[in-house]
Amino acid sequence: MVTVELAFRRTKLFKARHRWFAREPLGADRLRFAFYYHCAATDERAGFVREAKFTKLLDLTPTEDEIIGAFSKTSRYEVRRARKEEMDFGTVDEMEAFLGFYNEFAAAKGLSEMDPQILGSYWPHMRVTSMGRAGEVFVMHAYVVDREVSRVNLVHSASGFRGMDDKDLRRFYGRGNRRLHLEDMLWFKKEGYRTYDFGGY
Repeated sequence: MVTVELAFRRTKLFKARHRWFAREPLGADRLRFAFYYHCAATDERAGFVREAKFTKLLDLTPTEDEIIGAFSKTSRYEVRRARKEEMDFGTVDEMEAFLGFYNEFAAAKGLSEMDPQILGSYWPHMRVTSMGRAGEVFVMHAYVVDREVSRVNLVHSASGFRGMDDKDLRRFYGRGNRRLHLEDMLWFKKEGYRTYDFGGY
């Protein structure tokens, strides 16, 4: 189970706890500000309110060809085409690099910027990947990861918007995003993770 503690802005006396992939809710959390994500227990528990979330899980234990074979026909075509194009897969170790990229994306989309304090609390439990060309990154994916349950959960996906008035470039970025999903899966598979969570739909 991954636990992230977040201090309230107005007081340091209380903290909210985000718990990911717990087997069941902890009894002590009935009296705390606690939020559970993807808890394995599905029965009713006194003191807890359940809200349904829909997502898609992919088994990472099959072979690469079998993983690709599970994609839709369109996605298989786009990914295979993208793997022939000049693109570079990478990982992002610096929080500020991801924060700056995401906030630029958020500004272009009219979304709220990411809070650096919240991201900082999550960062030890996150892995971020990227796809780029000629040294310029055009998409990043951020995951919450848990080695104990061998699961990764996509929480943020951000794309660059430079030159997006060009239809061909937009399609190229779209293929790159699909390819990044595949390269992420294969990278996490190599790292020993067994379940890839798309983070909702």
